[in-house]
Amino acid sequence: MTATFKTFFTLAAAALLTACQSLPAPKGFSPEQVAMLQSQGFVETEGGWQLTLSERLLFATDDANLKPEQIDAISAVARGLASVGIVSARVEGHTDSTGTSAYNRKLSQARADVVAGAMRSNGMALAPDQVIGRGETLPLSSNATPEGRQDNRRVVVIVAPQ
Repeated sequence: MTATFKTFFTLAAAALLTACQSLPAPKGFSPEQVAMLQSQGFVETEGGWQLTLSERLLFATDDANLKPEQIDAISAVARGLASVGIVSARVEGHTDSTGTSAYNRKLSQARADVVAGAMRSNGMALAPDQVIGRGETLPLSSNATPEGRQDNRRVVVIVAPQ
């Protein structure tokens, strides 16, 4: 009878422990969130959903200012994301290779900051460590041509499920 009691107790304890385990949180974005990301021009990458604002947000050489239409475009993206519960992102500023590395890091940070400011004003919650100046370290195109340098003066917004 004691062996039966021990077996019963062990099985009951195992069942209770199994019942107490929590299920893992769902991974990924909901279909509604994916639809919003796609409608805003985001593309899924290994590191998350990425929106390169090069077409919408190209900066002039030595410039980190936004034109009114660029602010409107960023605001629309931020409002769209916030409307489906995506309120966090990483914002990365980039430069071409004109200037020193230190200067380019500072300029790319200013570009990221100005985009992040517009996003924050429209419902996004971006921590300071999510707004990053990458300088000239991750070029999209060759810096040997004016067109390539223009491609590299950009901001990228990256969102990933939490």
